Amino acid sequence: MTRKVCVVKGDGACPEVVVPAVQILEGMGLDIEFLWTLTNDEALAKYGEVFPQSAKQAIDEADCTIFGSTTSVVGVHGYLRWGKKCFANLRPTKYRPGLRSPLKNPEGIDFVIVRENIEGLYPGWEGDIAQLAPLHLRNSMLEADLDTTAKGKFAVKVTTEEVTRDLCQIACQLALKRKARGSQGKVTVSSKYNVLTQSDELFRRIAEETVSQYPELTFNQLFVDNCAQQLVKNPQQFDVIVMCNEHGDILGDEAGALIGGLGIVPGALIGKDYAYFGPVHGTAPKYVGLNIINPTAVLLSVCLMLEYLEFEKEAQRLEEAVYQVYKEGKHLTRDQGGTASTTEFCEAVKANL
Repeated sequence: MTRKVCVVKGDGACPEVVVPAVQILEGMGLDIEFLWTLTNDEALAKYGEVFPQSAKQAIDEADCTIFGSTTSVVGVHGYLRWGKKCFANLRPTKYRPGLRSPLKNPEGIDFVIVRENIEGLYPGWEGDIAQLAPLHLRNSMLEADLDTTAKGKFAVKVTTEEVTRDLCQIACQLALKRKARGSQGKVTVSSKYNVLTQSDELFRRIAEETVSQYPELTFNQLFVDNCAQQLVKNPQQFDVIVMCNEHGDILGDEAGALIGGLGIVPGALIGKDYAYFGPVHGTAPKYVGLNIINPTAVLLSVCLMLEYLEFEKEAQRLEEAVYQVYKEGKHLTRDQGGTASTTEFCEAVKANL
């Protein structure tokens, strides 16, 4: 059965890595139909709006989307994230020979952060503190009422049981799949449950309850500040780490630094009925047109997409082709200590295929 994949090229320098990544896929002879669409500046120039109906239709028609980073979380990004309810953000962190890690001994780093993606602080439920006056909020730990006469802003953090359970189920299923390939079979939950004794404790408790349903897995828990330290001191101890939105975002970037930076970190955004895949890095506007940004993050994101579409052998084949470039060390981009252009890196991947 032909799979349909929508392509959102993204903003800034992202099209310079998304387009060649899709061309590599096209050359692999897979039964995939690509639906190219216009969004943001291109769509504004042609249609007078940044997220035209044609783009929405292409996303809806596709089985999933390849997503280049955008400058805003509204429009196409907002539709993919919240409209399609892609609540689980998978951020794999894996060291392979040739990656420019700042660590003395990066060998054996291989874990995945499973980050909640649609709740927490990031939906932006914010406003003036005075708006909270009718709620008469009281902190039982401080035995004090919230002073709503102070000038300032508030932000609401939301943690629901349903989304948290769904997220932890994905983390456990991923841990099982990884264990079958030789990983530890360990799920670590990390949050600030010692201070946020309701929202983060709910998150921690649901994670523990979910892992307990999988006797093949082991459970671990860490305060998020300790987890940040442990990622630097002993990253090899981790297998699957499940976190709330803002914690997973911050520590996910920290994890990427362990193996060479955000230019090589892929991302998968998974929902119950849809998914999109793209790099963790931003739009890199200062590099537009220079043909120098690293395509690895997009290529490895495409590998995650192929797994999602059940092209698992092809995903492994492409992943090995990418890592072979690093092993050879002849066509590395500037962020990895080389001088190769984006095009030269992609051509080296093609040659390995």
